[in-house]
Amino acid sequence: MMPATDQARAVIVIVQARMGSSRLPGKVLREAGELSLLAHLTRRLRRASAPTQLVVATTVEPSDDELAEACEALGLTVHRGPVDDVLARFHGALAQLAAAPEDLVVRVTGDCPLLDPDELDRLVDEFLSRAPSAEAVDYLTNQAGERRRIPRGLDVEVFTVAGLERAQREASMAGDREHVTPYFYREPGRFRVAVSDPPGADLGHLRLTVDTPADLEVVDAIVRALGPDASTAAIAAWLAAHPKVAQRNAEVRQKSIDSDMEARAARVRARRLLARADAGGATGFGHVTRVGALLDAWVELGGHATLVGRGVVGAVRERLLASGVELVDGGDADFDARIDQADALCVDGYAFGRADQERWQARRALLAIDDLAAHEQLADLVVNQILDFPPERYATAAWTRLLIGHPYVLLRREFRRAGADAGGPSARVVVTFGGTDPAGLSAPFVEALLAQLEPSSQIVLIVGRGVDADARAQLEALAAANERLELRVDVREMAALLASATLCVSAAGTTVWEAMASGVPVVCVAVADNQRPVIAGIERRAAGVSLGWHQELDLARAARRIRALLADPAGLAELGARGRATVDGRGVYRVIDALLDVIDRRGEGSEGLR
Repeated sequence: MMPATDQARAVIVIVQARMGSSRLPGKVLREAGELSLLAHLTRRLRRASAPTQLVVATTVEPSDDELAEACEALGLTVHRGPVDDVLARFHGALAQLAAAPEDLVVRVTGDCPLLDPDELDRLVDEFLSRAPSAEAVDYLTNQAGERRRIPRGLDVEVFTVAGLERAQREASMAGDREHVTPYFYREPGRFRVAVSDPPGADLGHLRLTVDTPADLEVVDAIVRALGPDASTAAIAAWLAAHPKVAQRNAEVRQKSIDSDMEARAARVRARRLLARADAGGATGFGHVTRVGALLDAWVELGGHATLVGRGVVGAVRERLLASGVELVDGGDADFDARIDQADALCVDGYAFGRADQERWQARRALLAIDDLAAHEQLADLVVNQILDFPPERYATAAWTRLLIGHPYVLLRREFRRAGADAGGPSARVVVTFGGTDPAGLSAPFVEALLAQLEPSSQIVLIVGRGVDADARAQLEALAAANERLELRVDVREMAALLASATLCVSAAGTTVWEAMASGVPVVCVAVADNQRPVIAGIERRAAGVSLGWHQELDLARAARRIRALLADPAGLAELGARGRATVDGRGVYRVIDALLDVIDRRGEGSEGLR
């Protein structure tokens, strides 16, 4: 039951349904036992305590006239709206009901005839009970795609009318509007979201939704054996006793994130992405690492990728070659000579200015990775990973689209699936100040840590091949004299190393994003001007700790602060969780989708979109 203080809030259940299913046309009115799937779902929704209103949101297509008549016969309110813009359809349904901003919306789909009314009540009660506390959320669900403990077909999503109204105003991507709720959770930090698992056994392997003839056979068998009101526990027990029934739809693949990846791969397949970036010396390895993540994902999706650049050596080079990226040691002339064989271009480097972009964008779809906004951007897409970077700082062409912030962090494949280990009894601190350590922080910072941290703690110092020989010799001597210090040069398996870390201290470059995606708490130092806004944005979101600008660093005070962090396991866990919620590892796919859209539009004869 809802808390008494919340009885004034309406709980509006919106059933998303239409007759035009590609795999089982008209499925919502097909029968299981003696009732249609819509009748089964309606019966179960009316057994729930929380709902105050039930509405079916269908389309204005003539093919859904029969569905609208069936809804009216069942006493259901009907709203009819666009076919593909289902978000607008939901918004229209709420407007029709004159819903208040604080009212709750429960989203279910018409292909879930065995929806659990108790589970719906549990989600609504939890949403309301969280509201007056620090645990308040804008969106609550009992599944996250493949991450679920409930059978597929018992999915429930709860959010406020105000949240949906915001999504209606702001969401522009077709997928966000077609699937209604991705705008709530697709980009971390936009809304407060949570997944609430039901108590009891893990039943995530069961499939109780209806999307294919095999699914309908399973639901029909369940209903005929147990009747229309069987509990989820009873259904699970019956299927366990009748495994041949459960096997009928066990191989059915749900249209979900997997199908999104397949569609993305079909668009990428056989296309060539040509990139330009340099590394080494004062340049460091950040430009090549960012571009490399994009190229790696492109190849993983079935495309071809080439990087033209100078100074690409060591572990960075080995990783790119191992992922199937073609490397060309060269400069702008070598890049220009290959443009005609490419479908799209990607460039990352401060030396590439407005004139370069003008020349390259005229020939192919162009993506530029830039975090300075130092000149007018003429690329089709500009990617800037910095949190909260003000878009108004950019001067752009009319055709330029900006992809700014943490949703677009580019990570290579091991970090797109990364996760921290449970860790051991001793603190393990990973320290790195970039492939070249331009500020020369490694030795003095490690010495300060050795002086301040507990004797049981371990320090792993990572340096790249760009560190000069004298500095490396000094670090080797320091490691030889301190058994608590391990020196690692030119690390290739960075994901495995970070996964075992208690804390990561890093210059505010790529490693910061990698650690956050891994759930490892981060302590950041800015060693270049373009890193100042990075550490500021991370600290604003409490997704990491900033030590500030390297030239103003008090090493002893920084070491004491790190010691205090290590003494607070709960605080570290919260820091790691916030970091991981900020960098979800899917930024590279968002960028690829945007680039594919540009390629397709230009292929339709838009002449560079000018």
